Amino acid sequence: MPYVNALGYIGIGAKDLDAWQTFATEILGLQVTRAADAENVDTLFLRMDARHHRIAVRAGEDELSYVGWEVADEAHLDAQVRELESAGVTVKENPQLADVRGVRRLVQFEDPAGFRLELFYGAATVSDPFVSPTGVRFITEDPEGRDLGLGHIVLVAPDTEKMVDFYLHTLGFKVSDYITFNPVVLTFTHVNPRHHSLAFGPASGGTKPFMDHFMLEVEGIDAVGRALDQVRAREISLTATLGRHTNDGMLSFYMKSPSGIGVEYGTEGKLIDDDAWTVTNWNTAAFWGHDRSHTH
Repeated sequence: MPYVNALGYIGIGAKDLDAWQTFATEILGLQVTRAADAENVDTLFLRMDARHHRIAVRAGEDELSYVGWEVADEAHLDAQVRELESAGVTVKENPQLADVRGVRRLVQFEDPAGFRLELFYGAATVSDPFVSPTGVRFITEDPEGRDLGLGHIVLVAPDTEKMVDFYLHTLGFKVSDYITFNPVVLTFTHVNPRHHSLAFGPASGGTKPFMDHFMLEVEGIDAVGRALDQVRAREISLTATLGRHTNDGMLSFYMKSPSGIGVEYGTEGKLIDDDAWTVTNWNTAAFWGHDRSHTH
């Protein structure tokens, strides 16, 4: 039985928090609270909905620090822990870290590529309404109010097959579809109606595993267009032009964050109904656009 139901949060390290604060508020449209965390490290807590934060940017090296996967309740957390341990995965509960993250309970473990994962339930929500500095609305729920999580992430690692096997068979993710650029195969997986919360790409031998990008979905093409105007006006590195994806239908563009991690900013992402969904294998990533050869 699958227990993970959403990409709850991510943590990112950053050498330049001031640049990140400007980027998060003025480009992405996120609310930012800046404070020292429990270890007295300068941290930006980025809010996009009723949750206290979905992204934490902490002073440190420019890299992905952790990924928080959410389950519905304590029973599901305990059941997933049992499945992880039966698969030989070392799992550690950390009550102090749960307090830092603002969740009821949290356990830590690593995936086959060494990415630090956190499994949790009972995320902190706040009564004050989310107010975007740029007026955007982020899509974190479907029309029926089901949690879709913060968006999606794409992880790149040398042994993609081992990664996919772990997330499918140990964590219960489901394949959405594939995109094949012979011989490279990208695998897209989901844990709720969002087309994908996690996708995998292969890295060349000797490459350290990394997060290629994370995706934020907003309501309406005008929000995407206004953000794109700001990216160009401020000469932020655009890594893929505006375009529409084949598999998830997302209308988006890609840019580089101050940490160097990519950010996809888009709208109109496809939702999956597992009862009617058929897995396919696309031969290209975009119907149009997403040109990576004329960016800066």
